[in-house]
Amino acid sequence: MGRNPRKTQAQRGQAALIAVERETLHARLAALDRDRAGHEQAHVTGDNTPSSDMLDSIQENMAKEEVLVRREALIQRLRVLAKAEEKVKEGTYGLCEVCGEPIPPARLRALPEAVLCVACAEAEEHRRTRSR
Repeated sequence: MGRNPRKTQAQRGQAALIAVERETLHARLAALDRDRAGHEQAHVTGDNTPSSDMLDSIQENMAKEEVLVRREALIQRLRVLAKAEEKVKEGTYGLCEVCGEPIPPARLRALPEAVLCVACAEAEEHRRTRSR
């Protein structure tokens, strides 16, 4: 079974977009980690009196939680992009995992990690909202 050269070229283009997105996410993750480390270092050398304000403590904990949530979201996105890269290598990138139909190029440009066509993604979302 021969490969369509245009499809292969399109897949290579998408692979490049995925790689750029992955690099961007790695940079954001590194910046987040640097900021967190700097923030923690500042608190180590700062005022450590036992009578610190409870509100400051609550705000600090909320800020830490926010950073952890953002970090986990970046890591999850990296996992999804790695799956998309694997699909490019396998030659199955751009095909819906449910129905096997091609995923529209505009959807892949907007969401390079998309593994479902629009119809199957909507059906999946509808199924999820019904089960809640």
